[in-house]
Amino acid sequence: MELNEQQQWAVYAGDGPVVIIAGPGTGKTKTLTARIAYLVADRQVPASRILALTFTKKAAAEMDGRVAALLPKGSAQPTVTTFHALCYQILGGELVFASEPQRLQIIKTLPKSADFKALSSRELGLLISKAKNAPTIEDKAMVKLVRAYDKALQAQNMVDYDDLLLRTYTLLSTDAAARQTLQERYEHILVDEFQDTNRLQYELLLLLRGNDNLFVIGDPNQSIYGFRGASGAIFDQFQADFPACTTIVLTRNYRSVPEVVSLSNAVFTAGPQLQPHVTASGQVRAVQVLNEYSEAAWVLSQIQQAIGGGDFLQAVSNDDPAKHHSLGDFAVLYRSRSAATAMQKMFAESGLPFQVVGDGSPYDRPEVQAIIALCKAIAYNEPLELEGFSGTQRQALLELLQPSTQLVPSLLAERIISILGFEPSHELAQLVSTLVRFDTLPAALSYLEAIAEQGFYDPQADAITLMTIHASKGLEFPHVFVLGVEEGVLPSQRGVLDEERRLFYVAVTRARQRLEILHAKHRGGQPALPSSFITALPAEVLRRAADPDMQAQARRIALRAAKRSQQSLF
Repeated sequence: MELNEQQQWAVYAGDGPVVIIAGPGTGKTKTLTARIAYLVADRQVPASRILALTFTKKAAAEMDGRVAALLPKGSAQPTVTTFHALCYQILGGELVFASEPQRLQIIKTLPKSADFKALSSRELGLLISKAKNAPTIEDKAMVKLVRAYDKALQAQNMVDYDDLLLRTYTLLSTDAAARQTLQERYEHILVDEFQDTNRLQYELLLLLRGNDNLFVIGDPNQSIYGFRGASGAIFDQFQADFPACTTIVLTRNYRSVPEVVSLSNAVFTAGPQLQPHVTASGQVRAVQVLNEYSEAAWVLSQIQQAIGGGDFLQAVSNDDPAKHHSLGDFAVLYRSRSAATAMQKMFAESGLPFQVVGDGSPYDRPEVQAIIALCKAIAYNEPLELEGFSGTQRQALLELLQPSTQLVPSLLAERIISILGFEPSHELAQLVSTLVRFDTLPAALSYLEAIAEQGFYDPQADAITLMTIHASKGLEFPHVFVLGVEEGVLPSQRGVLDEERRLFYVAVTRARQRLEILHAKHRGGQPALPSSFITALPAEVLRRAADPDMQAQARRIALRAAKRSQQSLF
């Protein structure tokens, strides 16, 4: 494996605590997996003595596959897993986990203080999770809410994923024998995406270690999960706890064109400055549009031009194959789903295939979740939850369990939709069209489970991706549009400015070739100002542009308003 000098320092570092600061596109996973292979192949550390921790099953599977490719065929594999999966293994026994819809339903029924009544069930769920992962809960109203939530979970003999961490921490804190067994098992522990580690996970890491052979890698500038209790300050904590640690910084960016790298460096001028490896030129600009509808129309026109007009089946820009574009090359990112409402509507009307990822995903809709839950029960011959259905619906659903009823996934979904009387919608149509690819129900459910971890993002889909910035972390696209980069939107007026800046940083560093940052003069009928994240950047780093149709659009709006005013006189 070819490594640059910085990566070599990281891979071949000696024993003891090692901190790797790895900026976007600097080969973080490559470095981590090369380190594991080096320990096994060169240092002769038994694979069974190595533990690598990450945060999603997808990341663990990718890391595991890369390590296997670096080791001789048939070699023993180290343990590569998530924090939650490791805790499940440590605890043993059968645990019944509440699904996200079940959690939200429980939260919806909880008695709430006045402080919480304005928040959605999803927002409350995030606050509860953050509180359960915190060392202490100081807010009395939150203490009461968490207790009521835990009591409701226990009444249904269920736990949530935060309970896995809490129970494991309690076990290792109080059971010296259990703690010693694990400490003796693992000689080297490596942690991926260290900036996503919350305080409870960090305390678990300290309990798991039997020595100081800790190797952590990540980027504090990409710490955007404060709502989960994570913070980039965890690097400072690690360096304070292990003052003799080796610190190595990776700065060579292999992802983006120089224009994108220059902009990302300007967002955080005090941190390590990235160096572009790519020499090809690209484009970075901030574009002013009139309003959210003009914003959507502008993005759509840019994509249509790039793929050769509206003919997305051809999906080419010209006869040069190197410049051909597929719909999967385009990502539209936004701070919150409200900023993308007009965009989703316009894409739906255009006929261009698109997928919505993260907050606002079709898979979050109750009717889609209900269909998936029923498909799981049918596939695995589990009891159907039929409470709330009519007698006719119950009978029809029970018939689907009969051995003689063997429908392919898409037809089964259509049958469930018909039985439950759901109104046609884009979300249901997208689910059915997705299931058409699968011949068996287990295969379809396995696919849905696999993409669920990334907010139901399918990297193989030939579709434009609309996603929240949070969901985009870890991904990259040739062409990225960032919507609503305005004061009060990004940064959000409800957010912490430092974390909002990191969100902006994550958004712009997803782009490989072209980056378009959009801001409107008006949003929601109110005047809007460009984000301070835009105005703080020099023109040589971020070129300013405006939608050339903006004045004509403003005149048309004024004429329509005047016409309505005149009509109201009669």
